[in-house]
Amino acid sequence: MRPRSLITSQMPVSDSRERRGGPSWRAGLGASLVALALSVHAGVAWAQEPAPAAASKPTIVLPVPISDLTARYPEGAKGDAVVVLTLVIGPDGSVKSAAPNERNEPFSNQAVVSSLDWRFQPATRDGVPMTVRIRVEVRFVQPEPPPEPPPEPAATKPEEPGQKATQSAHAKTPRPKQIEIDVYGVKPEPSRTATLSRAEVRQIPGTFGDPFRAIEVMPGVTPIISGLPFFFVRGAPPGDVGYFVDGIRIPVLYHVGAGPAVIHPALIDRVDLYPGGYPARFGRFSGGIVDGETAPPASDLHGEYNVRIFDAGALVETPFDDHRGSVLLAGRYSYTAELLTLLQSNVVLNYWDYQARVGYALTPKDTVSTFVFGSDDFLGQRGATGVVPVFGSEFHRADVRYDHRLEHDGNLRFATTLGEDLSELPDTRFIRDRLLGTRVELAQRIAPGALFRLGTDVQLDTYDVKVNLGDFNATQAAAAALFPTRSDLAAGVRSDVVLDLGPRLTVTPGIRVDYFTSEGASAIGVDPRFATRLAVNKQLALLSTFGLAHQPPAFIVPLPGFQPGGLRGGLQLAVQESAGIEYDFGHATKFTATVFHNGFFNMSDPLSVTQREASGCLPGQFPADTLGGDFGGEPRGRAPCGLNNRTPGQTGADNSGGGGGGANNTLKELAVRSNGAAYGLELYLKKDLTSRLGGFASYTLSRSVRTLGNQEFIAMFDRTHVINGALAYNLGRNWRAGTRVTFYTGLPKAPDPTDPTSTRLPPFFRLDLRLEKRWQFSKKVWLSFVAEWLNATLSKEAVSTTCNINGCQTQTVGPITIPSLGIEGGF
Repeated sequence: MRPRSLITSQMPVSDSRERRGGPSWRAGLGASLVALALSVHAGVAWAQEPAPAAASKPTIVLPVPISDLTARYPEGAKGDAVVVLTLVIGPDGSVKSAAPNERNEPFSNQAVVSSLDWRFQPATRDGVPMTVRIRVEVRFVQPEPPPEPPPEPAATKPEEPGQKATQSAHAKTPRPKQIEIDVYGVKPEPSRTATLSRAEVRQIPGTFGDPFRAIEVMPGVTPIISGLPFFFVRGAPPGDVGYFVDGIRIPVLYHVGAGPAVIHPALIDRVDLYPGGYPARFGRFSGGIVDGETAPPASDLHGEYNVRIFDAGALVETPFDDHRGSVLLAGRYSYTAELLTLLQSNVVLNYWDYQARVGYALTPKDTVSTFVFGSDDFLGQRGATGVVPVFGSEFHRADVRYDHRLEHDGNLRFATTLGEDLSELPDTRFIRDRLLGTRVELAQRIAPGALFRLGTDVQLDTYDVKVNLGDFNATQAAAAALFPTRSDLAAGVRSDVVLDLGPRLTVTPGIRVDYFTSEGASAIGVDPRFATRLAVNKQLALLSTFGLAHQPPAFIVPLPGFQPGGLRGGLQLAVQESAGIEYDFGHATKFTATVFHNGFFNMSDPLSVTQREASGCLPGQFPADTLGGDFGGEPRGRAPCGLNNRTPGQTGADNSGGGGGGANNTLKELAVRSNGAAYGLELYLKKDLTSRLGGFASYTLSRSVRTLGNQEFIAMFDRTHVINGALAYNLGRNWRAGTRVTFYTGLPKAPDPTDPTSTRLPPFFRLDLRLEKRWQFSKKVWLSFVAEWLNATLSKEAVSTTCNINGCQTQTVGPITIPSLGIEGGF
């Protein structure tokens, strides 16, 4: 048993009933909080080491609450409950993290969410603010039912002038102030698009409870095709969007097709979307960044599981050695192969994933941990000779870390990553990447208003291609030339400083420098970054970001091992800038509005720029002088640009040829470089989805253009309007229902002789549904029945127009739809 220095601190608790209007406030919140204990050591330690005899004892001042320490009674809950939380309070007085010692849903989740809004006068050591860890107790008391209204008086006498207003003022009960919830308890990066907590993600129909799937509902995100896990972010193609989990680069976020995320949702604490101008710790991608952070180790044994008609998953975590260490195991397995056999006997589709994490505290300041995870996907077709692979992919990661906590809210991390990415194609062809990387990350508060961050990392990727030499043809030769066997090296260093210039203004200047080598060529990317946040008042904040981002050439979409070789074409470059406002209405409701502009140079984007047709035009091309009109307006002076408008990578009769000629042309398109730009407006309004009635609405108005040679045209995957909206409602008795709508305008369309006024394909509309019933068997054991349906309207999506001598016809895909029935539970 390790020695602990516990300083009992009875924190003051205000009598909210007197301040808020008596029984109305008590019924609305139904919770009081009492501090149990507080432990302080250096920066964030919870065990105090004995000081040398000769050293003078430091002067430690404990944190003092400066906001109401209250939590709302959960909707639909019954009875009283007590939740003990472990809070980490930062030097700015905010709650940096909160974790229940024991789970008792829905009370523990409500306590965690509410506590992240509490504010304290920070603890200090010799007058310097520092991070501390405290334990608090939250008591939930079931509110009394509201009293029945008194009977209406039989008659009233005439009122004197001014009497009605006076009587109403005395009779009216003050409306209780809602808890204002900041999900993470710290100031968000100005470049981060507002995200959702996992509790909210579970209420969004069509996400199946996966935090990563919530990315597609954010403003600035435009899917290639509805339901598929590839999207443009502020005009940047899918291959230029980077995916990270705990700072580890991963090739894919979702399983094959429209499958779930490759990480168990219970392991993910939050997912952040950085559409542009992101912090200096992210680099080597010229599009947006999707960053998933795993939940910290829990302080007690807990687990979650789910069983659906297409897969099953589970997670279990437990501490050991008096909570010095923890072990987590999680995974998911799909039995879609058996399900598809009943529907279509010649199709084989399955996937699985795994995660394991072990951590151990060597000392109160030093922790070692290992995080291992990976996934596997396979799509095949049964034939006379057995199962023929159509596509298969897998990736694996092992990340070993050492963390050392520093004085004054500092942390130092050393990490090493091993990994392998593999994709399998027909005819026994494989593309593989074996990687080895190391990184060092330092965060240190050098002054009460200055947080310094420094990092460096090196990664070696070894690519190889295995082909079936017995059936070697021109297509395979072209593929081997595009993805040659080689070793690529990327090394970088970055630094930024978060400066609080007064109580309202925060600026974050930063820079990163990356060095790339591949096949004897090398390149250097220098990427300055700058972000600001100005709090005009408690409700309104002004945000701005600016940054450069370099990236080597990329494949069309992110797939394991698919990385074009060589740097002879140079690096891609994106110039990212945005400005916006954030307004907090209170009552857990926030609104953001952002204008953005991205400039793209030397980019590889075959989805937006495809091979020139025989007529000398590009699919979807309009002359440059037509871009001066308003968004969505009909271009002026359109020139005839041929009859064939095809989907990206589609081979038509004019270029299919023999011996894989069409595929060769498609491969050549990957090497095409172009310039471009994207600009527009993003709106986002959200009310906490865990409220009795919650929801969100996001809207993106944008235009993406490309320049190839001396011709400027609308990008093939430009969508002028993208709208997402959702509502979730507590029906009572632990029933919750939700619906979500998705709408976006159609893709650009080449001139259609049968419809000369049409410039776009038909728009797309989709409706998703969700219904949940929850049972709470004990403080920790719960079970839910969930029915969910993505694309309940069975909508098809228009992707191209095919024209011939007989006329033109719109080509559609889908409907891509996923109905789901299942159970979820926890303990």
